Amino acid sequence: MAEKKKLLYVDDEVANLNVFRIAFKRRYQVTTAGSAEEGLELLKNEKFDIIVCDHRMPGMTGVEMLQIVRDEYPEMKTIVISEYVNDEIIREAIKQFGLDGSMGKPWDAEELISIIEG
Repeated sequence: MAEKKKLLYVDDEVANLNVFRIAFKRRYQVTTAGSAEEGLELLKNEKFDIIVCDHRMPGMTGVEMLQIVRDEYPEMKTIVISEYVNDEIIREAIKQFGLDGSMGKPWDAEELISIIEG
């Protein structure tokens, strides 16, 4: 069996972290972080294939975090999740920083897998 891709999911809501981990643990090796700062710290010590990040978080937003990720880890697939998926900030971030995709909240597992695998 092929080795699972390593996925980092960043969200400030513990319930979302738990649901995501349960939904994707069979398909991916999932690590979670409760803030953008925690996620960036994990990235310093571990290699991930994919990062999925909530946009609206206290402190650093998901878009701000993914901009840093894009600069420092250009090979990593980057996906932002937001309740406001049509928000101008999200659309601009996808264009400007070359993010690989976006998804609204609540997310759909199959749709998110198609973005990750696409």
